Amino acid sequence: MLFLGDFNADCSYVREQDWAAIRLRSSEVFKWLIPDSADTTVGNSDCAYDRIVVCGAHLRRSLKPQSAAVHDFQEVYGLDQTQALAISDHFPVEVTLKCH
Repeated sequence: MLFLGDFNADCSYVREQDWAAIRLRSSEVFKWLIPDSADTTVGNSDCAYDRIVVCGAHLRRSLKPQSAAVHDFQEVYGLDQTQALAISDHFPVEVTLKCH
């Protein structure tokens, strides 16, 4: 399984002490590919709301190593904050799958 998108998984939504009670995070069955240190927001906050979580050995082997990333379209396309916010208040997350 592959879960990706806006989890609201940081800042005021999830405090550091909350993580142990969240099985999607605490279970070793799941691998989180976007780190807590990432910033997936366009605005002035610095929060890792958007995540990619994988489950299953076959899927894990199908991922290109170290390819999970936050796509900072504001920087890529040279947008100011107003232009970027007109697109979204979050940056998308991405991962590359290998072809077998």
